[in-house]
Amino acid sequence: MMTDERRDDLRKRIETVARYKDIAGATVLEIGADAKGFAAQMLLDAGAARVLSSNYGERWTPGAFGGIERIRLDARRIGEDIAPASIDLVFGIAVLEHIDGLAEFFAGAKQALAPGGLFFVQGGPIWTCAVGHHVGVKGEKGHYRFGIPGANPIPPWAHLAHDRETLPGFLVEQGVWPADARLIADFVYGSPKLNRVGYRSMRALFDASPLTAIDRIEGAFKPPPADMMARIASGPHGGQERYDVAGITFVAS
Repeated sequence: MMTDERRDDLRKRIETVARYKDIAGATVLEIGADAKGFAAQMLLDAGAARVLSSNYGERWTPGAFGGIERIRLDARRIGEDIAPASIDLVFGIAVLEHIDGLAEFFAGAKQALAPGGLFFVQGGPIWTCAVGHHVGVKGEKGHYRFGIPGANPIPPWAHLAHDRETLPGFLVEQGVWPADARLIADFVYGSPKLNRVGYRSMRALFDASPLTAIDRIEGAFKPPPADMMARIASGPHGGQERYDVAGITFVAS
């Protein structure tokens, strides 16, 4: 849902792009566009000449609206579906955590970028942060959402200390209805909407890509307490330091 807070965040991120590249007259490929086209319109307002506003959701409807062209695009297939050297800016916010195939995405974006083009793509909350489970489940007894105070039943980093079999029992102990606990665990560990790529792995995939790094912007908060860190380190999701990084933006050419 596009809230006033998210719109303000988008504006600030588009303003940040201008620190690296003047987008006046640019052709922009927007990854993971919002349904109402807020970000696409903001990019036009910032001077872009054309925005290819892409999404891969089942409900996404292609069409042209002035300088905005809505296209259905699998981010892993940019290299096959977007003409080489045709894009001045690849832009995406809160998308890296959803793309199950980051190596293909990075490589395709590089191929699509024109000389002097800019890659500015962010992800968050990424899997290894406190709310990296990204839970959004409508159950029998409640609607569970990671970003709503009082609606997130999973304590910080608990998804990294558990797995699909142990999380439901833990949630039931916290007072979650058993059927809902199972739905939550199935989403956290099985939903195709998440790639479950940790901080260290995400950086390694980017560093191994053909993109040339310009900057990396990270949002880091308080790390896990010592007892939780020990549980994470000995569990199935260890070795992905740092666990305090909630979001990461790769700026590249």
